[in-house]
Amino acid sequence: MKTSMKSRRVQTSITAVGALLILVIAFICYRTVKETIVNNEKENMISIARVSARSLEAGFRAKSNLVYAALSGDMDNVEAIEQNMLKTGEKSRYIPQADAGSLKKWEKEACDEAAVQPGEVIAGPVRHLDEGYYALYLTKAVYIGKSLAGYVQVELNLDEVYEEEQALSNLKLGNGGYCVVKDRNGITVMSGDGGKEEELSVSEYKETDCEMVWSYQVRGGTPERTRRLIAYDTAEFEGEPFRLCVVESYDGIVEPIDRIALYLAVLGLVLLLWISLFISRLVQQRRKEEKLKMELQHEKELNEANEALRNQENLMQKYNHSKTMAVLTGAIAHEFNNLMTPVVLYSELLIENETVQREMPDETAELSATAKRCEDLARQLLDYSRQGRAEKVLSVYNATFAVENSVCMVERLVPDNITLRTAVCRTKYYVRGQVGALNQIILNLAANAIHAIGERRGTIGIQFGLSTEDERMARLVVEDDGGGIPVAVRQHIFEPFFTTKCEEGGNGIGLTVVKRLTEEHGGSIRVKSEEGKGTVFMMDFPWVRNELGV
Repeated sequence: MKTSMKSRRVQTSITAVGALLILVIAFICYRTVKETIVNNEKENMISIARVSARSLEAGFRAKSNLVYAALSGDMDNVEAIEQNMLKTGEKSRYIPQADAGSLKKWEKEACDEAAVQPGEVIAGPVRHLDEGYYALYLTKAVYIGKSLAGYVQVELNLDEVYEEEQALSNLKLGNGGYCVVKDRNGITVMSGDGGKEEELSVSEYKETDCEMVWSYQVRGGTPERTRRLIAYDTAEFEGEPFRLCVVESYDGIVEPIDRIALYLAVLGLVLLLWISLFISRLVQQRRKEEKLKMELQHEKELNEANEALRNQENLMQKYNHSKTMAVLTGAIAHEFNNLMTPVVLYSELLIENETVQREMPDETAELSATAKRCEDLARQLLDYSRQGRAEKVLSVYNATFAVENSVCMVERLVPDNITLRTAVCRTKYYVRGQVGALNQIILNLAANAIHAIGERRGTIGIQFGLSTEDERMARLVVEDDGGGIPVAVRQHIFEPFFTTKCEEGGNGIGLTVVKRLTEEHGGSIRVKSEEGKGTVFMMDFPWVRNELGV
């Protein structure tokens, strides 16, 4: 009971520490991501404000240059002045020099400055008109007959300037953003469709910056206080400063982050509860496993004892099987040898008969050679039954000649429905092994190929020459386009007495002999087969320099 309580306390402590650690990490990640996004947005807004301010300066400068070009130089008369005023494309009026004394104070100050600087266009001031918009005045002194005739004041509607400036009117801002322009006193003189009813609380404008400020806006008679990001830059024109402000909703920027953070917090809480439940279940499961392990320990010891006994029985069965196979193979070899004795004797008698030799010399020679190979097969079966204790006689012989001799025999064996294609090199390659072994290899593989093709039309190919992969090897290839070897059978084809030709009397020793004879030559055998397309047997034999093996 005490152990269980202690385990629960440890579990609770681990859960609490894990929860606290997750919360701290989540909060740090949240703050980092939030600051990164806000800072990126600030940099973007500062860039927009800078570009827009330069565009506004260029627009004012273009207006001033147009006024200068239209009103510079000597005029012939007042009509000429009025005609050139139309070229400015803006609302303007001509003030004769005689009327300058009756002007308003700001108008008189602008005219006096224009008189002092006759070659310049004087900018300012910015005035709010009764029509509801702000205007910037451009004043230029004009001359008739090289004498000061008066002044022309051009009125620039700042709302129209705002709309004409593509960088301002087509500005695309997210998060409820907009762009406004303020004069030197902080009064909004250009606002387009946004920010007309909103006041931004900026304590001090720097040259270029972006900061979070509070804005105040009255909606339905109720003042609203919201957070805004404001980036600003100054457009300077003829000494008249215009503060260009790019404004976006701070809450609109951070709201998606806050929402994601809330979702992640809920998800983390659910995950923490699930982990706690999982740990509890895991502890209970471990206790059950320990109990079950104790119960199975005794049974495991009994099973190990039984397994040792079964292994011993399997070893005895393998030994008995091997012994039985050896005895059976020896009996077959002796019986086969007894049956071949009269065949060998009669073949020798036919060879000694002069009449038979004259009429059928090739047939008697082939009969004698076949009988001798049968004797060799019987001897090999005896060797197998003795588990390799019999001494094998190995010698160096001409493998090329042996292959050519075997091809001649195969030509007589293949039926009419099968085409035999051969490619045997003319170079003599000598190998070390039992004489006649290559004949037995080729005849066994050819017989299997004939069986694989059956009664349908097919092709058997026999190739012999230098290996293309290793110049130290001579390669023998026997292939057919028969039915191929099934995948399930392919791994058993070299096992003794394994056969798929039970109904036709196959003994299952042919490929076993082929593999053994190949390995006795120091060679290797590979098989490639595909069901429905055929089989290829590829054997590589190390060859020696000449018939003496030197």
